[in-house]
Amino acid sequence: MITSVRLMLNKSRRLNNGSYPLVFQVIHERRKKLMYTGFRIKEESFDESEEKIIDGVDSTFTTADVARMNRELRKIKNRIRTQIRYLERSTESFTVEDVLAQYIRKKVRQQFYLLRYIDTQIDRKKTLKKEGTAAAYRSTRLSLAKFLNGSDVRMSAIDLRFIRQYEDFLYNSGVTGNTVSYYLRNLRTLYNQAITDGYHPHGEYPFAKAQTRSAKTVKRALTRKDLQALANLGLEEMPELKFARDLYLFSFYAQGMAFVDIVLLKKSDICNGVLTYSRHKSKQLIRITVTPQMQELMDKYETEGEYVFPIISEKSLSEYKQYRLSLGRINRYLKKIAVMIDIAVPLTTYTARHTWATLARDYGAPVSVISAGLGHTSEEMTRIYLKEFDVSQLDKVNSLVTNLS
Repeated sequence: MITSVRLMLNKSRRLNNGSYPLVFQVIHERRKKLMYTGFRIKEESFDESEEKIIDGVDSTFTTADVARMNRELRKIKNRIRTQIRYLERSTESFTVEDVLAQYIRKKVRQQFYLLRYIDTQIDRKKTLKKEGTAAAYRSTRLSLAKFLNGSDVRMSAIDLRFIRQYEDFLYNSGVTGNTVSYYLRNLRTLYNQAITDGYHPHGEYPFAKAQTRSAKTVKRALTRKDLQALANLGLEEMPELKFARDLYLFSFYAQGMAFVDIVLLKKSDICNGVLTYSRHKSKQLIRITVTPQMQELMDKYETEGEYVFPIISEKSLSEYKQYRLSLGRINRYLKKIAVMIDIAVPLTTYTARHTWATLARDYGAPVSVISAGLGHTSEEMTRIYLKEFDVSQLDKVNSLVTNLS
């Protein structure tokens, strides 16, 4: 009985990005078994007749990547064929499982390649609708690919020396210390996940001495005078800037509501003069009494759809992508506004949040309730204390803080 082995795409398992798992199909005595290679390839990037990946079609892979993958795939196929010849000579009968058993045992530790593994995690996060994490992993992968000159390495290559060299590469590229920490934290998370998924590390844990903690940055708030100048700025002839300014003010009026929560805010979140929403970041439920300033801005941009503000509209793009696009656009407009009225503090959607917290503190709200820093640690503390804080007292503080007259 002839035993066949063929490299092919498993088209019964199409992935979210349009690619398919690349598998070896072994058929023996009319029984078929698939062995997954760990590669995910789009249909137009694979030559079925030649059983190889095509260079220059998918921008995800460099020429070096394609050459390396094809070289590795040829080795795998040769090993499978060698196993088949061995079984044919040494035994009268064998199964399709026998063909792959020895090879699979050898291959378990070889399937953990860094960039390839990150690709699987990006796909996984997208499937789970965790677009933010997928974007973070994608930016980290791009950075690592540049560091590795487009080639991939086995997970076992990640040791303290690798981390130090990557860190030096990032600093030499001109990125900030916090950005270096950001990439290293993402890499550490991915490395830990690989261990959970079956990777067996050797030697010392590579991140034990790596600097992954962000430095505390100075958060600056607008003064009341700056806020008044911003609110009174005539922007009738510049609707894009006016919309950006109004969203900034809404964030301030709504107790420093995060921009992502403004983007996703729905009309159904408002009932009997109370706005109730779940924070995108922490999932904590927050209730805000709608102030006249908030109501005025919502009325100004009333939409026909389910969202309060006209930001989410494209059906072809996910909510997260539309949020990211609008965030960049709004921050660019805010930067222009800052120049127009000579605001020294970097004007971004985030400073509205920090400005509200700072002024709330200045008006007497306990520091235990409204943290002036609003960094990661202090935000967590703020959330904990807000659970025990009298909402009516918070409404009173918000009314005082947001009165710009």
